[in-house]
Amino acid sequence: MKKLVFILGCFTIFCFGAKDVQAAETIAPTENTVIYDVEQSGSQQFEVENDLGESFIITVEKEPQFSLAASSVSNGTYKITKERALQWKASYKIDVSNNKITRAHSSSATAYTGSFKSLLLKVDSSTQATYYLKRTVLGLESSINLRAKLSGSSIAVTY
Repeated sequence: MKKLVFILGCFTIFCFGAKDVQAAETIAPTENTVIYDVEQSGSQQFEVENDLGESFIITVEKEPQFSLAASSVSNGTYKITKERALQWKASYKIDVSNNKITRAHSSSATAYTGSFKSLLLKVDSSTQATYYLKRTVLGLESSINLRAKLSGSSIAVTY
């Protein structure tokens, strides 16, 4: 009898565990994207790897607001940062109001090796902003794009 209860218990745990994994897979972000949960707020850091095996750190943080007025959870200023350790670091800020990006500003790019050839921060649409960078190292040029897109109660950052 004890063996039967044990086997049924293991079977039940296995079945429920499998359903949880399947649910997590259906809401997984697309490739080369991290999701900042606006409702969690604060600073969220992600260690990621691109298709070429290069490692990056993506950080999204909500700037503190010193306003007494009530606002929705997603309103505020968010700083988006991408860095490749010991090589370069790029960041910019977006202002969000009523689930729309009202402004992209305060762009910054630092090259520890090589140099940046061109930098362009652009609000692509009311829900998307992209920082376009061209970097040169030893005569070889590469493009870096850092995109923030509003999606419900989150900000999807594509690297």
